[in-house]
Order: sequence, then structure tokens, then C-alpha cells
Amino acid sequence: MRKLLPLLFILIIPLNTKAYDMSLDYSSLMADCVTISDYKMGEWYENARNIKISKYGGVRWSYEDLELLSKIIEAEAGMNWLDDYIRLCVGEVLLNRVESEDFPDTIVEVAYEEGQYHHVKYGLFDEIVPTMKSVRVALRLLNGERVIRDSDVVFQANFPQGSGIYEVIHDNLLGNTYLCYSNNRGD
Repeated sequence: MRKLLPLLFILIIPLNTKAYDMSLDYSSLMADCVTISDYKMGEWYENARNIKISKYGGVRWSYEDLELLSKIIEAEAGMNWLDDYIRLCVGEVLLNRVESEDFPDTIVEVAYEEGQYHHVKYGLFDEIVPTMKSVRVALRLLNGERVIRDSDVVFQANFPQGSGIYEVIHDNLLGNTYLCYSNNRGD
């Protein structure tokens, strides 16, 4: 029934200010679309969610933002044994880059910036289908949750970089992940 509901809306009621259901969690429906790579339906839910937000308030973000952030989290920390903390850190570093003057201003531009993410560099990124675990972490971040709480942390890699190390996260299989500060920290 959940998957039929949007079809009924499309066939019966065009999407406008009255074509949404207050009882639906459009963020969760968008998350479902990310895990099955259904961009068209994800955008439909985004539009319905935005109507609801316009009327009742909430944090705005796009289906594309959710999909790309989920893919970066999956690509960088999607191993099933890793906990949400490292996933949150990976996603937060990307969002910190969006806010930094040293990086592009959107999730799309940061995700596809040359040399920043291994899976993009080698043409593997577009094929990633994130797990629900990564999508839920992306949702948490897009809705404002933070674990690093320092916007100057803009690097995450298996080696130190930038102007210093914020934290080192160790995994027995993957080794160390360094969360590092911007080169222009405090400027």
C-alpha cells in the first residue's frame, strides 16, 4: 500500500498545496527511494514534504542531497561492522565542507569535486546504492544532528592532513581514519 499511495496521488490529485497527507513521513519515504534508486519518486516525495514544511515548518533539504550524502557515507564508511559514529563523522565532514569557504557550496559540488572522494575519482560513485543504515545517518545529519560539533573539521582520510588532527578513529580491519582541521582554521 505504501508504494501505491503516490501513484494514487498522481492519478487522482496533482501535486499542489492540498496534495499531501499529514500522516505520512515523507523523509522516510524519500529514504526508501534512495535505497532502490527511485529518483523520480524521491523527488515527488520531496515536493510533498516541502509543501508540508511550508505549512508547518521543518528543515529543508532535497532528495538529491539525501541521495548524495547517503552515497558518500556508504562509500566511505558503509562496511556493515562500522557503527553510526564513523558514518556520522564522514557525513558531517562533507557538510562542514559545504559550509567552508575552502570548498564548493553544495553537497553535489563537494561530492563531485575532483580528487576528494575515491569512488568519484574512479567512476564508481554513480553505481553505489546506499543501505538503509547509511540513509538513516544521512537523514539525521540533514535534520541537524552533529557529533563532531566543529565546523573546521573538513578532512577525513586514512592519513593526517590540514592544519591538525581533531580525532583518530581506529578500526582493526581498516586502520586509522583521521578527522582533520581546515588549513585555514580560525581565519
